[in-house]
Amino acid sequence: MLADGGYMIGKMATLLFPEGIEIEGSQDEALKKTQELLKLDQVTLFEAAIQSGQKIIRIDILEKDGDAIKLIEVKSKSFRLSEALSAGYFTKTEWREYIEDIAYQKWVLSEAYPEHVIECELLMPDKDKTTDIEGLISWFSIKEKEKHGQFVKRFVEFSGDAERLQTGHILSFINVDEIVDDYLPVVKQEADVMLKALNSGKVKNFHVPITIACKGCEYNTGATQPNGFEECWGDLAKPKPHILDLGRLGNVNGRKDYKDGINELIREGKTALSDIPVEFVSNDDPEKPFYNNRPLYQLTRRDEFLLPGIKDHVKELEYPLHFIDFETSQMAIPYHAGMRPYGKVLFQWSCHTINKPGAEPIHSEWINVEETYPNRAFAHSLMALIGEKGTVMTWSPYENTQLKDVLNSLQEQEHLDEDELKLLEWLNILVKRHAEDDTRICDMHDLAKWYYFHPIMGGRTSIKVTLPAVLNTIQSPRVKKWLEVEGLYDLDEHGKPIDPYALLPHIEIADQAEKVKDGSGAMRAYQDMLYGVHKDDPSIKEKYKNALLQYCKLDTLAMVIIWERWGEMMEGK
Repeated sequence: MLADGGYMIGKMATLLFPEGIEIEGSQDEALKKTQELLKLDQVTLFEAAIQSGQKIIRIDILEKDGDAIKLIEVKSKSFRLSEALSAGYFTKTEWREYIEDIAYQKWVLSEAYPEHVIECELLMPDKDKTTDIEGLISWFSIKEKEKHGQFVKRFVEFSGDAERLQTGHILSFINVDEIVDDYLPVVKQEADVMLKALNSGKVKNFHVPITIACKGCEYNTGATQPNGFEECWGDLAKPKPHILDLGRLGNVNGRKDYKDGINELIREGKTALSDIPVEFVSNDDPEKPFYNNRPLYQLTRRDEFLLPGIKDHVKELEYPLHFIDFETSQMAIPYHAGMRPYGKVLFQWSCHTINKPGAEPIHSEWINVEETYPNRAFAHSLMALIGEKGTVMTWSPYENTQLKDVLNSLQEQEHLDEDELKLLEWLNILVKRHAEDDTRICDMHDLAKWYYFHPIMGGRTSIKVTLPAVLNTIQSPRVKKWLEVEGLYDLDEHGKPIDPYALLPHIEIADQAEKVKDGSGAMRAYQDMLYGVHKDDPSIKEKYKNALLQYCKLDTLAMVIIWERWGEMMEGK
């Protein structure tokens, strides 16, 4: 979905250059066509192909004016132009790969055209800008993939007003020549190393150190072969549980007294979780446990437990309990007028309400299925349900953050009608502006981090890890009934409950099986339902709507089930 947003931004960028020529065809054809067109005194090219020795680049936008060439790299990453103009902005780590990308292109281009002066610019979504075009994103539609030699790209169809876009777009240019020149020596050195490895025929022996950074290895394919993680780690990848499974791994490795301790164990060939010394995750001061002792419990405990301190928090909760979860969407191109790039659209909520201890949960839900800006309607509908009584239960600060955004937008508005004033008053009481604020909101994720441990969870505390762990020990017969009603209860070959998120059904969309089982999937479904290639198909929109409702409902039901288990444990069951 993010890639699709990137392709849309790429299309928007080219529309700012109506005179531009796109370079298409095979690699050889693209190189030849680029070379011919650059003989012109003035020309603008999209995807210009440039070769110097064994180095080949494709430039997003190339503007030539006599001996001057402007190299424009289009990125979908957002920034604020007002901040980017300050010194040192692009030296931050988050920008490194982008600047290296442009530096490599400048190097190859300067070798191919040494007599030209090259200027480098980034063109990106600017969060200082808002669009005045309603439904701007609907002007862009993703079509089937196209192949040009070894280059694969999506085709984006534009159905809007190109002249109108010139004034309503959300992109900004910024010159990055200075920082690019700083990076050039490093880029040249690294590229030369890679070229030598390629030419030596010993690419498989190209040395990459194995460290804790490998935890997020994108080539770790699990049971699928080949597995790039196992290729690098060899037998050191085999221990289960693995050293990389430790929660707060980077923090443990960075502890002052044991600096780089985890990496040192890896260098010594010790990669089982049990190889980690307990002192790495301990703290002699009981008043300052290291990350609530969760890494310590992971190494030393094999039982499920709930610390007694949770009872003090439970005493403060007021019934009814409202377990809520939100689904939101954000794209690089705004959905509605007045929005900035990557502005949030609150399109769905689910709520399970327990009116008194032991009562059956009552479910309510709301979803937007129209091409309108839904945030105010979203908040109004939630206010109508939960009103001013009871505790609002969440599983992260996320829901509070989204409501705070709605509150801020109301406060920025000059004239509010009576309904908006009521909403503003309600949000002012409900929303936490600071972590220490005492409001009706209780974050169950915090309670899980502070007081609850299950060995199946390891060092993790997300709801999608906590729910399947709880299902292995919960005794309440109501839980099975709740899940069976949703069609989300089954047992594996060992007689253990299967993760309900894994049981969410696939939906058949245009001969492809789609599944909404996480926040990203929900965003993709909403995007396609309202603005994608299936937006005019009522049957497919209905499938998406039903899948979204079932997924969001499971999130709040999961919170109720976890709450049920904690209640059992507090009663000594």
